[in-house]
Amino acid sequence: MMLTAVGNIIDMLLKRQESITSDDVKALLKRANINISDTDLVKILITLEIYKKIYVKKVKKDGRDVFQISRRR
Repeated sequence: MMLTAVGNIIDMLLKRQESITSDDVKALLKRANINISDTDLVKILITLEIYKKIYVKKVKKDGRDVFQISRRR
């Protein structure tokens, strides 16, 4: 269930922009009253990358890990 919800949100955001961050995804999930931990979000992102739906790149932002997400071509 959570994988589907996050996947749908990522698809929706990537239709508007070429790349997004994990912070964008978490903000939209929070607005939808879906609480997810950072660990669970990372697991879902890795799963979506394995299934070749998205490409994930880890970057440092203010001393913490943020994941940049873009559509696979």
